Amino acid sequence: MSLPAKAVIFDFNGTLFHDSEFHHEAWCRFANRYGKTLNEEDFDAHIHGSTNREIIEYLFQTKPNENEMLRFYEEKETIYREICKRNPEKCILTPGADVFLDYLSERNIPCTIATASYQLNVEMYFHLFHLNRWFQFEKIVFDTGGYRGKPYPDMFLASADKLGIPIDQCMIIEDSIRGVKAAVNAGAGTIIAVDFDRNPDKFRLLKGIDSIISDFRQLITQ
Repeated sequence: MSLPAKAVIFDFNGTLFHDSEFHHEAWCRFANRYGKTLNEEDFDAHIHGSTNREIIEYLFQTKPNENEMLRFYEEKETIYREICKRNPEKCILTPGADVFLDYLSERNIPCTIATASYQLNVEMYFHLFHLNRWFQFEKIVFDTGGYRGKPYPDMFLASADKLGIPIDQCMIIEDSIRGVKAAVNAGAGTIIAVDFDRNPDKFRLLKGIDSIISDFRQLITQ
């Protein structure tokens, strides 16, 4: 198979690391500390693919000052990292990811990650998954407070710029509806939706998806 792209941009959470339940628990625990509750509609509409800043502003219905925002960031992410550390058996790459990443590496196809996670989490991921086998940390795009969250295309466009490859020659791989919309808005050449829950109907109304996969090895064999 010849990959229909010159570079690959991965979302991370839910795409390379199936950690949705960890973030779900962390946000719920964080919200409960402040007398707030979150339901599934909140997660679908306001959390998956959003930056911490956007989620916190939604949760409190206000814009905290920078000191408060940083404190909230770290409070929530500390909860999340503790959950990861308590569940090492679940801290594994998603099906076929290592095989596909090796495939890209062997063919010198550049790749990077565009994630709404922030730096301390990305550093943890590099340690947990030995991501330096495939990625250069300096080319990872993560939440610095300066990017708009998905479905805005900001992070994907920044990723293509870091790789030095036009976005219309990049493949973007995403697991969320907001992420797919961001890939479409960015003008990606190829868009792959990953569906590890085998529920492809969630993408049914979206346009622009080239393929839906449940294992990264499908990108090598199809």
